[in-house]
Amino acid sequence: MNNNRFLFLEEELKMFSGQHPNALVKKKKQGFISKAKSKYSKQKVAPAVAAAVIGVGWKVIEFIAANSGGDIDAQLSKLEGEKFPNDDKPTYNTGIWRTKTKRVKGMIENGFGIDTSATIELRYKYNGHGVADIDMDLVASDDPPGFGLVVSTKLLPSRNNYTSNNGGQLMSMVEVTFNYKFSRTIGSDIHQIKRFKLFGDGTIENG
Repeated sequence: MNNNRFLFLEEELKMFSGQHPNALVKKKKQGFISKAKSKYSKQKVAPAVAAAVIGVGWKVIEFIAANSGGDIDAQLSKLEGEKFPNDDKPTYNTGIWRTKTKRVKGMIENGFGIDTSATIELRYKYNGHGVADIDMDLVASDDPPGFGLVVSTKLLPSRNNYTSNNGGQLMSMVEVTFNYKFSRTIGSDIHQIKRFKLFGDGTIENG
């Protein structure tokens, strides 16, 4: 019997079972290629929020309201941290922090007895000097057929210092802007802009 034939069959069996050196090299290369082409390694998850402005001890975040839906979308903003006069936390982080709340409503009448509207609840903390932890929520909305509404907001901490009329102390201010864009099936869009100034002594002024 031809001994070369047995050697050839033995080599084939090693190649098939993965015991041959060449088979091991081939198997490793295939594994490497398969890993590189994995669909999971290329997936990217979009961030839920994005930092818009960063300062000393604070940052402004923009986010989409969790209960946005239908024809109403709300892009809200919040401030994390504290904005103090001159960004001087050791000097002005004194006193008691209190919370103030204000509801801001944008609305148009559609002529059919149903209004298109969205109400944003605005909250922030103050201690007589600084403005801190500004947050917003979409708390109410009306969405009749044929109408849509997009709400966008901006927070702008001021670089200036202000003097309180309730004690004369130095304080900070953050300006808040609400932009309501109403769209209609018939007719042009309608814009409403509302601005407020949040002061470190708890005062809120129309912008």
